[in-house]
Amino acid sequence: MYYAKPVDSYEGSYEYHIKKCIEVFHIEMDRNRDFLEEIVKSSGEDIDKFERNVYLAVSMHDFGKLSDNFQQQMLKKIKKRGKIEYFRHELLSVIYMMYATQKYLKETRNFPYHLYAVLSHHKRIDANFKEFFRERYYYKNWPVLTKEEYQYGIELVKKFSKIELNLIEELDDYKFNKESLFKYLETLLYESTLDKLNLNKENIRLLYSLCKGILQYCDWLASANIKPSYIKITQDELKLKIKSKVVLEGKKFKEIPFHNRCAMATDDVVAIAPTGSGKTEASLLWAVNSRGSKIIFLMPTMVTSNSIFSRITKHYFEQENCGLSHSNSDVYFAINEEIQILDETKFRFQLLRYKAFISQIMVSTVDQLLTSGFNLGFWAMKEYSLVGSSAIFDEIQAYDTFTLALITETIKKIKKLQGRVLVMSATLPDVLANHFTKILSVNEIIVADELMDRKHNRWRYVDKQIEEIFDEIKYYIDKGKKVAIIVNNIEKAKDIYNIFKEENYRVLCLHSEFIMKDRIEKEKILESDHNFQLVVSTQVIEVSLDISFNIMFSECAPIDSLVQRAGRCNRRGEYDDSEFIVFDYSPVSYEYVYKDQRDILEKTKEIVKKNQKYLSEYDLFNMVNEVYREFNIYDENYYEGIALYKRVVDEDIIFDLKYDEDKFHTRLYKNAKVSIIPYQYKDVVEQLFINKEYSKIALYEVPVSIGRFKKYIARNYCENEFKLPIFTIDYNEEFGIIYANDPFLML
Repeated sequence: MYYAKPVDSYEGSYEYHIKKCIEVFHIEMDRNRDFLEEIVKSSGEDIDKFERNVYLAVSMHDFGKLSDNFQQQMLKKIKKRGKIEYFRHELLSVIYMMYATQKYLKETRNFPYHLYAVLSHHKRIDANFKEFFRERYYYKNWPVLTKEEYQYGIELVKKFSKIELNLIEELDDYKFNKESLFKYLETLLYESTLDKLNLNKENIRLLYSLCKGILQYCDWLASANIKPSYIKITQDELKLKIKSKVVLEGKKFKEIPFHNRCAMATDDVVAIAPTGSGKTEASLLWAVNSRGSKIIFLMPTMVTSNSIFSRITKHYFEQENCGLSHSNSDVYFAINEEIQILDETKFRFQLLRYKAFISQIMVSTVDQLLTSGFNLGFWAMKEYSLVGSSAIFDEIQAYDTFTLALITETIKKIKKLQGRVLVMSATLPDVLANHFTKILSVNEIIVADELMDRKHNRWRYVDKQIEEIFDEIKYYIDKGKKVAIIVNNIEKAKDIYNIFKEENYRVLCLHSEFIMKDRIEKEKILESDHNFQLVVSTQVIEVSLDISFNIMFSECAPIDSLVQRAGRCNRRGEYDDSEFIVFDYSPVSYEYVYKDQRDILEKTKEIVKKNQKYLSEYDLFNMVNEVYREFNIYDENYYEGIALYKRVVDEDIIFDLKYDEDKFHTRLYKNAKVSIIPYQYKDVVEQLFINKEYSKIALYEVPVSIGRFKKYIARNYCENEFKLPIFTIDYNEEFGIIYANDPFLML
């Protein structure tokens, strides 16, 4: 028996693994054939040739494992003794694929993307093939296959094929030159070669990513002994689940036209609906009305991603069919009491599956998909996941122009991969609506008209700084109102917290500079029936949290942010006297926080002054439009994003970039954060590291802006044997980091 992995049974055999891989391949080809036919046709490839090439990649990707070198490795691992001499089996797989398919290679001028897919299905590749440096320069003699080993592998390829294969079935006295192999693979991607063969780089990249994505998908599922799972739920079944959720929450179910219009849409959609209108449910109804079965939610933040994942797994879909991906998704699962983690190895593999977008319903921060355009991480698998998918971009107004450019290019890719797109927001200015309707060729925006006359709060403007209205705030608190104060920078939030705390009010402070453990606890408290008289927060309160205040005081900010904040005031319409009170922005907000949006800030102030009354959703929508009427999304940052994506296609093509995917910036650099661990948690996190509970270490990390980190924290690094980001700074769970001197005030 030939082994594929160190398991001393048939399930560890080469035949078993290849058979399982091919089974998944046939299922995927049958499921996605219509989509793939359109995609490869637009890329200058024939679907039959594409199927043949991908089949060869799937059936021969481990061909090199048949060598005696690899078989000895497996036996030593099974017996747990003996020194193992590693050799990258992918190299031998490519060598013997080229030999077996030499008739195809001679007769075609197409790019052999399947060879590169096999070479890179474990290791990333660059122009110099550095990941294979050892085999290229230190191994004098490479392992070879015997005639019997080659024959065995070829027979399996033929046995499970559904198409005619014209392969070289006998291995003659085949000798190869390792340097010739690398030169051949390098030469094919030379600019001169591509020009000579008239090959389009974008098409090469697309065919390669699809082939590699399918290969890795088959390999991963076969290795885990998992069959592909597909969501089969009708709109009627989903509607019943939506109704059950509403009833469970103690509300009366009412079917609204907005949901029905989304449910009936078969193509791309741009949708506008206010907070609390059930946008998630509307998007799901749209998503299940599709030939494809993959649903991908793309959210602006980790908090919103967690919230959506929790919502859909609790009410609509089985958790085993759903995945969550962002830079801290491991923490979500590690601390979620409803999820039992019995095996750390299986847990890590499950997280990798989520990272690769394998689940049929994926919830992710948008960044996890955008990085695929930079050839980072599991980019080929992510791009394959887009084939025929239904992709939902929520809160599209939340992104800067650089990120909007990357989203725009990603949407174009989704469309090329035969997917559908739904873009939605509660506050979508015309400038963004026009942009996405043009990109998606949408003739009409779906608006929740039946909810747009709804009025929840009276808006009022106070032309004073926050310190000048403390008496009014105390008045509302003393009357027993649920009060919140939202300011634009962290240090101001801390100052206000201390002032009211010293006067013996029950106050909770919330901002981004808390360790994750404390922030999660604070958010849980806020969403419960808490007894705090006052909540002081920054912009972090704008999204996701299901909380409702009677009275909210907000520092003036861009109008879309104010609308989001107001969505947490009288959120469920339970108060008859709710007010959203806007006070003047501080010099710090004007000079630093919104220094690139000063005109937006000034326009917002004037618009709010003119609209001091009970405002409907239509009023708020019109205010957003008025403020952003002259806003230009096509600025230098936008074109920088477009240029970066195009540069990857033109210069890197299929080569992987060597960046940490989770640290790669898909937002403007000024918004980037650095995670640090306060010194007081040093013993805790070191013990977690020793226990290999790595995911829980993030519970003690604080995200700090680049500016604050460089100026006040970087010099206080605490040396530790595990190289953890521990810094000797003071920290208080009530209001966060305590700086030694007055910090540069910013987000």
